[in-house]
Amino acid sequence: MSLARKKEQLGEEVERKKISEKMFTKFAEKMYQISGVHLPFTPKNESLVQNRIVKLLRTHSLNSFEEYWDYLEVGGTDRISEFTSALTTNMTSFYREESHFEFLTKTLPILTNKFGTDLRIWCAASSTGQEPYTIAITISEAHGETHFSPVRVLATDIDLQVLKKAAAGEYNNREMEGLDPLMRQKYFDKTRTKGEDSWRIKKQVSKLLTFAPFNLMNEQYEFKQKFHVIFCRNVLIYFDDETKNKVVDNLTKALEVGGYLILGHSESGNMRHPRLMPLSLAVFKKI
Repeated sequence: MSLARKKEQLGEEVERKKISEKMFTKFAEKMYQISGVHLPFTPKNESLVQNRIVKLLRTHSLNSFEEYWDYLEVGGTDRISEFTSALTTNMTSFYREESHFEFLTKTLPILTNKFGTDLRIWCAASSTGQEPYTIAITISEAHGETHFSPVRVLATDIDLQVLKKAAAGEYNNREMEGLDPLMRQKYFDKTRTKGEDSWRIKKQVSKLLTFAPFNLMNEQYEFKQKFHVIFCRNVLIYFDDETKNKVVDNLTKALEVGGYLILGHSESGNMRHPRLMPLSLAVFKKI
């Protein structure tokens, strides 16, 4: 039998493997420890973890979930990052939940009057970058190219792989969904990658952004200065109540009094914090 056929057979055997509840629990607890993501043992989560780790088995020519666990336990930034990335759902698009960017447009003059032009915005779950670039484009549209440079946007994510893509700022046509064609022409340069049309963010936008790894599970958020606006959208839905409350408290501490915390539409309904006053759907002001 040829080597290629042996590899093919191994891949087919791996695809048929079913994860045990014991191994699922070990991977779920590992994910919770690293990222705070809560994965209870349900048919949906069982399928998700199984399918995504099977891909890692194939990548590393491993035969079982137990072998991958041993591989993961060796540790190292690359292995942990790969595991986290595999089990993280990165759903994003330009102008997702557009009302928040309309709010930002209306709020920027208020913030400028209160705090000056040196505004600091944090996108705490930047994924592949569409959200922080939408923030930067919104700033550009609100202030004009010659007036918005003092505004700084920090874009962070726990997933190093998606963070690398975000920093590159290049997207195919499907990944550009949500962005008006006129805005695309204004803020992106058309190029070709691997024979396919793609779009690269222009320097006038990218210069506003700093990308960096950050884990929302950190005990404390140690920043030299507080932020005037924090976007942390569609992340809390993956946390249990204890983790969610801890993260919201840390986000609030990182926010200037009079600043705004913006969460995802689906995750803010039961959110309560003594220092946060709800203003509109998933928008809160620190008091």
